[in-house]
Amino acid sequence: MTADELRASLEVELAWRQEELAFFKNQLNEIVEENKNKYRKSLVLILYSHLEGYIKICLQTYVQYINSQKLTRKDVNIGLMVASMHKEFLAYENLDRKCEVFHKELPEDARLHRLYRRVDFMEKVEDFKEQELYIDDQIIDTESNLWYIVLQKNLYKIGLPINLFDGCQSDIDALVNRRNSIAHGNFRSGVTAEEFSKWEIKVSDILSEVTRLLYDYANNERYLA
Repeated sequence: MTADELRASLEVELAWRQEELAFFKNQLNEIVEENKNKYRKSLVLILYSHLEGYIKICLQTYVQYINSQKLTRKDVNIGLMVASMHKEFLAYENLDRKCEVFHKELPEDARLHRLYRRVDFMEKVEDFKEQELYIDDQIIDTESNLWYIVLQKNLYKIGLPINLFDGCQSDIDALVNRRNSIAHGNFRSGVTAEEFSKWEIKVSDILSEVTRLLYDYANNERYLA
């Protein structure tokens, strides 16, 4: 996959979501004025679903792009290197004597197991860095609630800047909160045109910016060490 192919894939993914939202917004023209605020509750659900869905898909597509470059772990930034070593870190944390990653015989005294595992890890760390980079795209997890902190976690996992959307934190969290209230049947009031427009603009800005970010990282090889 090339950087341009990555961008094209993201643009196709974004376009159908924009078209679907526009379709449902256009239905407002057929609804009497006193029911429009009530109808916009459903638009909030759709808007949020495309925010969460696109973020998940585009970050997974970026991971697939990185994998397609056939790099070694030492070639990439530390965030991507760590993401590719999920299995090794799980093995490091598991002090079971039988381990497919670490083979140093542990002493009988369980109090020394952690120290032996640390030594074993440090002896193998250069070998780990020489291995081919592969990241499971399931590392991207929006947790069914894309709060701002969840977005930050997913960006951080794959070596991307976590402060990119600091200016949108309150809007993202407010949208998630409203979506949950509507979805769980706790929000009886409608959504005004002004309120929905504010969220729609913010979401559009976020999706455009994350698309730009991923293409910039791919095209300029900012993922490299």
